[in-house]
Amino acid sequence: MFSNVVALYRAMGAPAIEGGVASYDGPLTPDITAALQGCKDLQPEFGKIQHHEIVEGGAVEIELRLPTNESGRFYANVSDLARNGSLGKGQFPQNVYVVDLDWADFDGGEPTQIKGLRRVCRLIELLALLAIGVDKDSSPDTYNLFFALPPDGAKPPRTFLLPTVVDENVLGHELRHVSLLEEILNRKNENKAHLSERKLMIRMAIASVIEKFESEPNHFLVIVREWNEVLATYRANLQTYVYSFSFEKARRELAQAEIDYGTKLSGVLGDIAGKMLALPISFAGWVALNNSTSPFEGFVLVLGLIVVSLVLLAILHNQTLQTNRLLHSFNVVFDDFKDKIKTYPPKLQGLLKITIEQVETQGRTLRRTFLLLQGLALLPGAGAALLALIKYWDSLLWVAVTAISAISAAPYIDPIFLSP
Repeated sequence: MFSNVVALYRAMGAPAIEGGVASYDGPLTPDITAALQGCKDLQPEFGKIQHHEIVEGGAVEIELRLPTNESGRFYANVSDLARNGSLGKGQFPQNVYVVDLDWADFDGGEPTQIKGLRRVCRLIELLALLAIGVDKDSSPDTYNLFFALPPDGAKPPRTFLLPTVVDENVLGHELRHVSLLEEILNRKNENKAHLSERKLMIRMAIASVIEKFESEPNHFLVIVREWNEVLATYRANLQTYVYSFSFEKARRELAQAEIDYGTKLSGVLGDIAGKMLALPISFAGWVALNNSTSPFEGFVLVLGLIVVSLVLLAILHNQTLQTNRLLHSFNVVFDDFKDKIKTYPPKLQGLLKITIEQVETQGRTLRRTFLLLQGLALLPGAGAALLALIKYWDSLLWVAVTAISAISAAPYIDPIFLSP
C-alpha cells in the first residue's frame, strides 16, 4: 500500500507538503490515473485521498494526506530522517520516502546518505553486542551502552556511558571497516586465538576516545566522528600485543623515561649552580692582588686563586663524568627499542625518535656548557698568575738571576782539605 501512495505522490509531480497534505491541480495524466486506481482501497494507516475532483478541461484536483506513523512516513530530507527515533536503537525504519532524494525504501538503489545511515544503524547493533553492559529500557529511542578503562597506575578504573543518540550531525562521517566489529563478534570466530583480547582492545579503544572527548555532549557522535581513531588505536594495541608489548604502556614508559633522564640531566647542572657562584666572586681577588703591598701577600692571593680554579675544574670534570654516565645508561636502556624500532607502530616509532633526539640534544648542550665553564674556571688562577708576573716582574727577575748565578758559580774549596 505504501508503494501506491508514493507512486501517486510521484505522479502528482512531488508537490510541496503542507500540514502533511500534498495537493495537485493539473491535467489528469495516465500515471495519475493508474496511481489513483492503485490507491482505490487505501487503508487509513497509509494515508487518505481527502479530495479528488475532475474539473473542466480534463484537469483534476487532488488532496492527498500522507501517512505519519509506523506504517509509512514522508521525510523532507535525510536530516529529517536521521532524527527518527528507531535509528537510535539500530533499526532503520520501513516504509519511508525522502522527498529531496526522491527515494523510497523499496527502490532498488540507495543514495550515499542512506547508506551512511544504515551503517550507523549497523554500528549501533554491533556496539550493543560489544559493550560490557547495555540498558535497553531507560529510553524509548536510544540504548545506554557502558564501556570501561582499566586502572592505569594511580588512575582508578573508569566507566563511560554511551547513549546512542542519532541526529543529523552523524551524516557525512565515513564509517570504514565496520566489518571488523562483525568479524570480532561473529560466533563462528569464537574459537579463534586471542578473540577475547581483541574484544577487550576495541572496547578500550572506544573508551579511550570517549575519555578524550568526555566534555562533548553527544558521545555517540564522537565515536562516529572519531571512528578512524578508534580503529587506529585498536590496531596499534593489537600489533603491540602481538609483539608482547603494550602500545599505551610503551608510550607512557617512553614519556616517563624522557622526563626522568631530562630531570637528571638538568639536575647535573643544578647541583653545581651554587658552587659556580664562586667563579665571579673569585675575580675580586684580582683587585686585592693589585692592591697588595708585599710579595708574600701577593703569593698567598695567587695561590688561593689557583686553588679555586683547580677546585672548580675538578667539580666540572666530575659533573662531566656524571653526564656521560647518565647518557650511557640512557643508551643501554633504549638499545632494545632502537634495535626493534621498525617493528613498532609508526606512532610509537615517532615517539621513540623524539625521546632519543631530545635527550641526546640535552646531553650535547650540557657538554658544551661544561666546556665553557671549564674555560672560565681557568681564569681566576691564570689571571692572578699573569697579574702577579706583571706587578712583581722586577722582583721575580732578581730572584731568577740570583738563583741562576748561585747555581752556575764554581764552589770555593779550601786547599787545606785537599792536603794529605
